[in-house]
Amino acid sequence: MSAGPSIRLTITTPFTLTALIFMVGCASAPPEQASLSTHTQPVIRSVVDGVFTNRQATRGQRSFERICEACHRTREFRGSAFQQEWAGRPLGDLLQLLVSTMPPNDPGFLELSEYRDIVSYMLRQNGYPAGETELPADTSILMNIRFDMRGGI
Repeated sequence: MSAGPSIRLTITTPFTLTALIFMVGCASAPPEQASLSTHTQPVIRSVVDGVFTNRQATRGQRSFERICEACHRTREFRGSAFQQEWAGRPLGDLLQLLVSTMPPNDPGFLELSEYRDIVSYMLRQNGYPAGETELPADTSILMNIRFDMRGGI
């Protein structure tokens, strides 16, 4: 006595067996999209590509004047010496440095968005062009934005 209907598979030809193996193999294979995503390289951008907005840099200027000017002057973060120090490095490194060390008496005190705004202000002070989108909140994206030298500053 059986508890329910049973399915009986009869393989009558080699073609049927081949088709069955093919269907099972396709059903268990990982999606093609998964293999593509593991081979894609991150897009490396440059600070000369307009990676911040003027509005963001203006907010950064206000934050800098309110918090940072007690110890720092804008000229410390502008010009060829500053650019040479950061040339070729990811913009994310500059952000991480600010978050982990500033202000000296309370590192990490500011909101992450304020630190990003200050970085935008530094970029504008060095003559880098503003763009249509703000520096992103995702620090992994900032690690793919390279700090390049800019002449004439």
